[in-house]
Amino acid sequence: MVRAARAAAKLTTSANPLRETVFLRLPEGDPQADIVCRLASEGSVASSPRRVALAQVRELAAGRRVVVFVPAAELRLTRVVVPVRQAPKALQATPFLLEDQFADDVETLHFALGARQADGSFPVAAVSRSLFESWLARLSLAGVDAHAVVPDLLALPWADDSWTALPDGDQVLVRSSAFGGFTAPADELSLFLKLAAGEHEIPKLRVLVPQSAHGDYSRLEQPVELAPGYADTLDALARHYRQEWSINLLQGPYTRHASWQQYLQPWRRVGGLAAAALVLGMGVNGALAFHDNRLAAAQEAANDQRFTALFPTERPTAYLAEQVAALARRGEGGDAGLLFLLQRFANAMSETPGLTLRALQYHDHALFLDLTGTNVEALEKLRAWFTANPGAKLEVQTADAGASGVQIRLKISAS
Repeated sequence: MVRAARAAAKLTTSANPLRETVFLRLPEGDPQADIVCRLASEGSVASSPRRVALAQVRELAAGRRVVVFVPAAELRLTRVVVPVRQAPKALQATPFLLEDQFADDVETLHFALGARQADGSFPVAAVSRSLFESWLARLSLAGVDAHAVVPDLLALPWADDSWTALPDGDQVLVRSSAFGGFTAPADELSLFLKLAAGEHEIPKLRVLVPQSAHGDYSRLEQPVELAPGYADTLDALARHYRQEWSINLLQGPYTRHASWQQYLQPWRRVGGLAAAALVLGMGVNGALAFHDNRLAAAQEAANDQRFTALFPTERPTAYLAEQVAALARRGEGGDAGLLFLLQRFANAMSETPGLTLRALQYHDHALFLDLTGTNVEALEKLRAWFTANPGAKLEVQTADAGASGVQIRLKISAS
């Protein structure tokens, strides 16, 4: 799930030991891969980068504050409005309030909140619980006690009148709002900027340029300000990181004073019993499934017999197909319900290969879909289809590029 890329660490030092901080980016891809360590003093590079094992970071981190950057492409950044002011209570309510926004079961996700905003909302970061625990396990095995685990995107500077971009290998991190943004392939940056802006004009783009970055930003259609002088990607993240403008994922059961490991310990004690119960349950469930299948077959035969008695000239499957088609035609006449929107989506997908449907939800008279794609061109073709075929409106809610392709969330509603 985590894309293959280089990872790095940076130590900032000063005359006051209390201000010393170690900035890390977890190795991506191979969990056994070494990391690149860079020492700096007051934001200035003081040594050449050197590759070290994660276990060696323990010596660097001893007695110092540790901030770990994780890939924002693996998270979902959003906002929530909770009728409470206390962050702990808001955090408890957040999974239930955002349940409709996620295809995954919220029980499998870990949520963290940023500071309460002036409009009463809370910034939210959501990540797969299993992925987050794998990051923490890597740090724990190395003996590294992190003070903050932060989405790398939220370490970029933010201004009301501009967006900030940071090249990172073959991808680009873009912070497009106070607590939001996206990750885009470097060669498709212009297209992702348009998707993120939607119907609005793209503001000025400030690009932080590491020494190793190579890119031509003159072809972009909005004003660009280049800010060079960074040793590498991590150097830019470390210099601009501000705690108040980020979200620390170490919340809830993962706070530092409630080590996440203690929540796993009780389960190890009952692991044997759970395994035995699983084996027994599989046997019982198998017998029940066989019994249920026989009941279902008998019920289906009874239904067919009853249908034939009521409608001697009709075939059940043909009758149902005719009713579904009638509902779809009714939708085209103005009642844009589920069947009508599904038909539009199916027609669009049949003409835009390259996209795969992962999950689908229907509520508030709209379809919400999670898709994956090999590239963003397929998404553009899908948008073009809905533009050329009025009747339903397509809204791109998120589009993030990662190692597994482009992760897309769409909303389809009546136009």
